[in-house]
Amino acid sequence: TTETTTTTTETTTTTTETTTTTTETTTTSTETTTTTTETTTTTTETTTTTTETTTSTTETTTTTTETTTTT
Repeated sequence: TTETTTTTTETTTTTTETTTTTTETTTTSTETTTTTTETTTTTTETTTTTTETTTSTTETTTTTTETTTTT
C-alpha cells in the first residue's frame, strides 16, 4: 500500500499602495498706491498810483504912474 498525499498551498499577496499628495500654493499680491498732489499758486498784484499836479500861476501887475507938472 502506497499512499501519497501532496498538499501544496501557495498564497501570494501583493499590495501596492501609493498615495501622493501635492499641494502648491502661490500667492502674489502687488499693491501700488501713488498719490501726487501739485499745487501752483501765482498771485501778481500791481498797484500803480500816479498823481501829477501842475500849477502855474502867472500874475503880472504893472502900475504906471506918470505925473507931469508944468509950471
